[in-house]
Amino acid sequence: SSKMIAFLCAITVLLLIHYSSCGASQIGHRIDFLHHSNFNIYHMHTMMRARRLPTTMAFQRLATSSYTGRRFQQHITTDIANLATPTRRRRRRNNFKLVMSMDNSDATTKVTQYTINDSVCPPTDPDTLTKIVQKHIHALPRYWFSRPVANHTAEAFQEAMDFVNEYREKKQLPDASKVNVILDSGCGTGKSSVILGEMYPNCVVIGVDQSIARLSRNKSYQRSDDSEETDSKKDTSVHTDVQENNINNQDTNQNDNVLLLRAELSDFWKCCLSSTQWQERASIYKHYLLYPNPYPKKSRLKSRFYAHPAFPLLMMTIMMDDDTSDGDVLSAEEDKLVVRSNWRGYLNEFKSAVGIWQDCGGTFSEWKKTYLASDIPDPADGWHPTNESPVQFESSGPNRMDTKIKDDPSLRPMTNFEAKYLESGESIYELTARVGRSTES
Repeated sequence: SSKMIAFLCAITVLLLIHYSSCGASQIGHRIDFLHHSNFNIYHMHTMMRARRLPTTMAFQRLATSSYTGRRFQQHITTDIANLATPTRRRRRRNNFKLVMSMDNSDATTKVTQYTINDSVCPPTDPDTLTKIVQKHIHALPRYWFSRPVANHTAEAFQEAMDFVNEYREKKQLPDASKVNVILDSGCGTGKSSVILGEMYPNCVVIGVDQSIARLSRNKSYQRSDDSEETDSKKDTSVHTDVQENNINNQDTNQNDNVLLLRAELSDFWKCCLSSTQWQERASIYKHYLLYPNPYPKKSRLKSRFYAHPAFPLLMMTIMMDDDTSDGDVLSAEEDKLVVRSNWRGYLNEFKSAVGIWQDCGGTFSEWKKTYLASDIPDPADGWHPTNESPVQFESSGPNRMDTKIKDDPSLRPMTNFEAKYLESGESIYELTARVGRSTES
């Protein structure tokens, strides 16, 4: 009939508009669903008239061969029911955008509702990333001196310092020796900190997170003042996923080498870098960043760790002990920085940012001599590292970790995010970095 012909023409026009905005990488997907023998146009028409399933999603469903025919008809009722709320509607829409935009190179990678790839957030232009990181390096003095350390972070750092001193006395360490400290930045509920404490019994593990609500879900974190604040103010940034809300009682800290603190990360790193007592008593053995907020939007690029003004502070925390001024070749046997994420592109750009930091020649010893001395230059002049004693970073990854964890019974998920990703079949990756003095110096 004429109505049916008009409807098919409308579908064709909308498909052309949709694919013209998707990019050349997606045009190659199958769009021959109209010729499928089991395709029922009545169900498509009914679904679109219901106005609960977005038109874009309907075309994406149809353009995927696994959702044509009877399987497509079976999913219509489920979609309309599940999209009753805006949250579920948005989540499922993003899911099928991922299905449509999966490249051939990722054909062996399972796409889940948690997957983030280039279609969700395109890669950052390398020149743009270079300018951002270099700008943060040069503007570090202004960022450092622009505001004082928050009171609660200063108190948390003093608590960490007391904990290190108590650990030294308990282990009866010599005065000249330092306590190996593992920083678990953004530890969330503290599950990863407890596991790290078991993995490294001879190290002090300090888990730091800014959210009281997340930390309070671990029984080892007991702060009376924070508990009162939690009751009076609800933290809306906590994930409401069921798996995120369930915390095993087995994760309760049973080790005497784990401390969980509520603090601002950038301020806490600043305290570590500026404290003479910390540098004399403690040594940052490893620095973990497990599943940081990826901010998968172009507008939130500078909120990611590697494009944040605090990125130079992060890099200097892993250079505090290895960064000497005598020009000796440093040992690079241990990974100093460990970052995990389910977004491979995030780790690729993090790796690029590490390379940019290396090219700029920033070192903690030079920063300490210039801006932590008695005669401090004007912060407005900016920091321009001389690169007299260059430091070489050896980065590895991003490497797949989900298959490794599943194949090794001795390994277990370190965070609730990791457990959720493994259960859903989501791929997870790890980036590591080692520090060593360049032999050319």
